[in-house]
Amino acid sequence: MHLTTNRTAAAVLTLLVLTPSVHAQDRVIGLLTLPEVFGGEACTPFEPRPVPLYAEPASTREVAAIRVDQYWSFAPHGGCEGLEVSVHRGSAKVELPTREYGYEAPAAIALDERSGWFKIRLSDGTAWVAPAKQHQFLPLSELFDQALTAITDQFTGRLRREPGGEMLGERWTEYQDLRVVEVRRVGDRQWLHVDVMSHSPCDANINREPISIGKGWMPAHSDTGEPTVWFSARGC
Repeated sequence: MHLTTNRTAAAVLTLLVLTPSVHAQDRVIGLLTLPEVFGGEACTPFEPRPVPLYAEPASTREVAAIRVDQYWSFAPHGGCEGLEVSVHRGSAKVELPTREYGYEAPAAIALDERSGWFKIRLSDGTAWVAPAKQHQFLPLSELFDQALTAITDQFTGRLRREPGGEMLGERWTEYQDLRVVEVRRVGDRQWLHVDVMSHSPCDANINREPISIGKGWMPAHSDTGEPTVWFSARGC
């Protein structure tokens, strides 16, 4: 009876950890590289190793692990394909949600950080990754220091004169090109100071440099915690 109770409690704890949360701390704060399962660079050989996942920071109880299911297949004349990475819990496995920080360079989606532990998004909830010297955290401020950034489908509205302040005139929508000038935390939220650009520098049909057509502040996240701005990891 005692063993059954312990198993039930453990199952409930795991379910709570891996259930999607709507708390403010589950806003995307950046990306976390995992060289153990993705390697250091695209198409570069590496020795796969599992990444343990935990229910909470500083825990010693592993609830799942990220593993390589299929290694790179290298073509005779260069290039590679076929790397598959999943989250394993017992005999079950699900795909790990990722975003690219560079060309063919995926990383885990970070939602929170505590003393070097990172909370990451899973397909069916969240879990924590222990500190490791080979991991690199890429915060939004670093990710947005790119030439190509644009509004995502998480924002349609007007910019503000200051964070949380008076709204400015024009409404902006998805895919509008912009440049992030500053990322600032105000209270429990992050705000972006942006220059809205006339067009993308990738637009071959416009033979002039992009110019600013609007300035202001916008929230860095939607109400669901998704980024309102993202960057092109692969360039034009």
